[in-house]
Amino acid sequence: MLILSAILLALLFAITAALARSYHSREQGLAAEWLQQGNTDLRAGKPTRAFEDFRNSLLYDPENPDVQLHLAEALLADGRFTEARSYLLNLWDRAPGSGQINLDLAHASMNTGEVDQAIRYFHGAIFGSWEKDPAIQRRNVRLELCEFLLSHRMTGEAQAEIAGLAGDTPAEDGELREENGRLFSRAGDPAKALSEFEAALHGNPRQGQWLAEAGQAAFDAGDFLKAETYFSGADRQKPSDEIHVSLLLVRDVLSNDPYMPGLSDDEQASRTVRDFKRGLERLRDCTGTGTSSSLSGSSSSSSSSSGPPISELENLRKEAQELQKRVNLFSVGKNPEMRDEAMGILSRIEESTSSGCGPVTSIDQALKMIEKRHQGNNP
Repeated sequence: MLILSAILLALLFAITAALARSYHSREQGLAAEWLQQGNTDLRAGKPTRAFEDFRNSLLYDPENPDVQLHLAEALLADGRFTEARSYLLNLWDRAPGSGQINLDLAHASMNTGEVDQAIRYFHGAIFGSWEKDPAIQRRNVRLELCEFLLSHRMTGEAQAEIAGLAGDTPAEDGELREENGRLFSRAGDPAKALSEFEAALHGNPRQGQWLAEAGQAAFDAGDFLKAETYFSGADRQKPSDEIHVSLLLVRDVLSNDPYMPGLSDDEQASRTVRDFKRGLERLRDCTGTGTSSSLSGSSSSSSSSSGPPISELENLRKEAQELQKRVNLFSVGKNPEMRDEAMGILSRIEESTSSGCGPVTSIDQALKMIEKRHQGNNP
């Protein structure tokens, strides 16, 4: 009887264990089915339904962190940021080094206006762990952080993040280098943007778009010689009206800038006198003061109502008329301060006549740019 009872008891245990395994297997299957359905609904843009699916999945597998994370992401997608943040913080307490949880918390903080917290969680995601393609995931997170910082005009912080991005970019990956360059340009660092574009061009020197971007970065950085080189290449590889106009402007700057390094004293003087005369012509055309080379005896009564104030043009006319008596090749060549004075008035003339005085030519833009570029930094 004892042996029979033991056998019967063992049989009952086996049946119970089998039933329990079957039940748990069924639970796991239902949890997986609801999880799959939730993912399908989330991809289909149905976050509310996805949330219900994930909640049903948790009924059968309440401690599954993956389902909990998906549920929080459904709440994020549904715009229920406070609820999502609550779920995510519980998950973060258990796994503070998770890249995905930190990224989701960054998104929640962004949408609730918590800028500092968002940046903190972005950093947590950048330096956190990722199961698949960690290098790609971290770059994508850093790109998103850069966009976030730029959108909040935090250019200094953005530049630091872009520098970190560039430091982790393979030297031979031209497309990523070009992406870095664009970010540096947007963050107001054209010198570093140029460096990234040049790195991109190293592997593909005839890529027209990259040549144009390198030309613009060099132009913004004040390196007009490089700008001319890259715009010329872009004009050959990918010609467009915009690129050609930029190329002509750069060439006008190079051929008229009296501050260009390496010029002789005579060439500096010649350019200054020539530029000053062009400014006088522009002012005369704007005020309608006749065709003589001198402004003496002229008036500014015909200034356009949509142009600069007559009093401003009149004062400029008088100053230019007085200075014209002293501006010549000899005086400018012997006295660099005369060059600065002439170019200073020229800049004011171009500024004042930039609207309401007829079309602005490429040379007008170049002259205006030359003096602005060198204000306070004249050799």
